[in-house]
Amino acid sequence: MKLQNLLLAVTTAIASFGFSVAAKAETIQANCVIYSKVEIGKVDTVPCTFSQLRRGIVTIQLSNGKYYFLQSLGKRPGSYLDQKSRVVYRQDALGSKGQIYQFPDESIYVYWITRASTQSQSIRLTPSQTPSTQTADPPIQSASGFAEQPSPPSSLYRTTQIPCPVAVAPEEIDGKTTICGILTVPENYSQPNGRKVEITYTIFKSKSLSPQPDPLLVLHGGPGGSDITALGVFPQFYEPQRQIRDVILFDQRGSRFSGDLACSPTFIALDTLAKNSNSEWRNKIAEFTKKFAASLKKDESDDVSDLAEMLSYYKVCSELLQVHGFDLNQYNTVNNATDAINLATALGYEKVNLYGISYGTYLALRIMRDYPQRLRSVVLDSTIPPQVKKYEVAPRDLEVVMLNLIEDCQKDTACNAAYPNLKARTIALLKTLAKKPIAIAGTDKAVSVADFASLIESVNIDLDARKAAYIPLIVSELERGITTTYTGVVSGKIFPTPPTKPIPIGRSQELLAKADELREQAHKLLTETANLAQANRPSQKWVQQVLTTIETLPEKERPDARANLYGVGFQTQKPRDRSVLITSITEIFPENKRQPLIQALQAMSNTEIRHVYESIGTIFRSGIKIDDVVAEGVFRSFDCQDFVPPSNKDRTLATFEALEMPGLGLNRAIASRQAYAICQIWSVKPALKRDREIVKSSIPTLIFQDRYDTETNTDVGKQVLAGLTNGTLIQFPNFGHGALIFSQCARDVGAAFVMNPTSSPNAACREALKTKFVLPATSSK
Repeated sequence: MKLQNLLLAVTTAIASFGFSVAAKAETIQANCVIYSKVEIGKVDTVPCTFSQLRRGIVTIQLSNGKYYFLQSLGKRPGSYLDQKSRVVYRQDALGSKGQIYQFPDESIYVYWITRASTQSQSIRLTPSQTPSTQTADPPIQSASGFAEQPSPPSSLYRTTQIPCPVAVAPEEIDGKTTICGILTVPENYSQPNGRKVEITYTIFKSKSLSPQPDPLLVLHGGPGGSDITALGVFPQFYEPQRQIRDVILFDQRGSRFSGDLACSPTFIALDTLAKNSNSEWRNKIAEFTKKFAASLKKDESDDVSDLAEMLSYYKVCSELLQVHGFDLNQYNTVNNATDAINLATALGYEKVNLYGISYGTYLALRIMRDYPQRLRSVVLDSTIPPQVKKYEVAPRDLEVVMLNLIEDCQKDTACNAAYPNLKARTIALLKTLAKKPIAIAGTDKAVSVADFASLIESVNIDLDARKAAYIPLIVSELERGITTTYTGVVSGKIFPTPPTKPIPIGRSQELLAKADELREQAHKLLTETANLAQANRPSQKWVQQVLTTIETLPEKERPDARANLYGVGFQTQKPRDRSVLITSITEIFPENKRQPLIQALQAMSNTEIRHVYESIGTIFRSGIKIDDVVAEGVFRSFDCQDFVPPSNKDRTLATFEALEMPGLGLNRAIASRQAYAICQIWSVKPALKRDREIVKSSIPTLIFQDRYDTETNTDVGKQVLAGLTNGTLIQFPNFGHGALIFSQCARDVGAAFVMNPTSSPNAACREALKTKFVLPATSSK
């Protein structure tokens, strides 16, 4: 079905019914008998699936791929509009055996096989507190009635090796030293024969001829991030670990290369259609947003009128993903943990060492709780413990970093002498900036509180670790209305350029210098070759051919064509296979333009067909900021199950109002408010309360926290120690989020710990990483 038709049906349903009713989601297996009104006497009988997704919306999916989407006309019981805007009538003449639907050109008799699954699903603005079942076996019940047993890992799931979906590092060999594959698991472990999720993984093979039997299993952040995307650069980060063991990375369920629950297809389609001056969509979307805003109740959400357009887009994304067949409740940390262990099992590993980064630490702690017998050691890098109420403490993120930086300056004799009373002066400066930003000489710009906060935020991702050293000097200058150092740091012009390599003296030094030069050239050439090979894959070339062909269509048809291309692969209840692509191309293009495209599809292998969908995902990510870092659909599904429900917006506001430096917490407070609002309309249920309890474990665990991490600050991260009897905390100076990517020191300390988890790691290399604060007299040198 064309994406714009689904969008029309979904937006109409949302605008018509609002969010105040509890609807039943019903799926029934049936046999459909189709009587043609055009070819008299023609009768077809095919298996079908009947779904009543919510009040007033009915879908009928035939096994031959044909699909019907019906929207109730509301005041006319038994009357619907289908995806072609035709009137359809329902008859109940079959009684308890089924229903009859009268279309203009055919009649469909739907005979029930089973009254299979009827579930009450809340679609209120306030999320339901009813816990979801997250177990494959009959759950063990606690006194509270909550399920306490995760799905057990299984050796039934098999892996399939594939070419890596992105270019591997130039020193790697795809399929030999770097091996990619997919693990197919159920979306819902309690329904093993239902919808599947393909988990894409990568193994960096150990460089040892006799590797250790327990690999390093890496858990990425997000939720909804992607490690597979960065295969070309990750080998350097895990080089120390790889000397003696395999290193495994995988994209978690719903992430970039593992199902990709993205919102960008919906957002881009809505934007593309709305901006098309020849389309009726501009008015339709404006009307939808207006009705959506009116349906938001003030007692359920504070003033959200300014968020109405954003929330309406998120609501459409949530509904559309469900219409496409995704069960958003299954994209959760419990299933992520089971996926991780099933992957290890399928690859033949009995025990693993975990390395979790950011959200990956939250996932690692879940695995420690559910599968302790499968773990040898754990490294937590930039930690978010489950007992922390993320959105209540979020406004403190930047303030904690600034306070850490001030403390580091105070402990540095020279810095403290140059910038005494730095905390009080910083607080006073922020108050001044809040009242009146400081003009930047020679420009029409000024330094505001938001600008200063952005500077502190940027320290978090300053991989060269240079910006933090200038912060005290910037405070000192801004106090006096001077913006020189501030503008130099923000622009990067203040930082010295890398020194020119000295000319070597002597024949041996010349040869070594030449070898280094040749090595750099070879690395660059191999990288270019690997990227070119990816670009020349049949899947990549086909996607480019489709984009080029769209440009040959009449101009007024191009927005619809692009919208449908963005939506390909999200067909309701259909696999992402060749037939779906052919159907979509048939809908988009006239016959003379589609035949070459279909012929190219027919010639592709199944692996390349799968990569077509991934390539399209890359294209729509480049056209919009959403989904560029995490897959927004899966991020919101996790966030609205795990992180938002235990937090309270009033306590978030109280945290913000109690800040010593409130100007540094405003953006986080706004982001928290948006998260609360989105989760009121995102269709998932909260995780179980026990999932937020302190994780208690005796597994040897190393915790890395970075002093200047604005995403998982030190006050948050150190709380994980509460339940870890064998936990060791190491703080790294001058680093932002993710110690692994900032320093060889962190990589070596982590590798030493995994090699011998029972010994305290030697972290003396941190001394050389301490911030070397820039003093007034040396700032110009």
